[in-house]
Amino acid sequence: MSLIDQISQTHLIGVAVGAGLGAVCRGWLDRAVIRRHGLTLLPWATLTVNIVGSLILGGIMGWSAEVVAARSVRADLATTMELVIGIGFAGGLTTFSTFSWESFTLVREGRTRSMLSYVALTIGLTLVAVVLGVAIGRALA
Repeated sequence: MSLIDQISQTHLIGVAVGAGLGAVCRGWLDRAVIRRHGLTLLPWATLTVNIVGSLILGGIMGWSAEVVAARSVRADLATTMELVIGIGFAGGLTTFSTFSWESFTLVREGRTRSMLSYVALTIGLTLVAVVLGVAIGRALA
């Protein structure tokens, strides 16, 4: 059974709450990065939230896969955690649309090299964060 087939109304409420909390945390983290480093050549705040969110998503998915395989946690609890933390919280924390807009803005401002660096860093570091998150999640299971 696919994940989408397992979603109930309660799960949807959990996803909404998780997404709201993730969005609030994104705002806090975004402001903290900008306060510390100011506005720079690259949008470090968005890069940071996307890396952190990818780490969290990888962690919960790695944990879930491990505990379900070991039968140490009921599959429905693992599904709930995937939905609330992975889809909800991590989804609310991260932002592909802002990443896209900032990339477009860098090009519009004639900063193509900065845009290419930003895109490469975002894709590379978020993938590394997912892999690291999966490893951490499996270790914590």
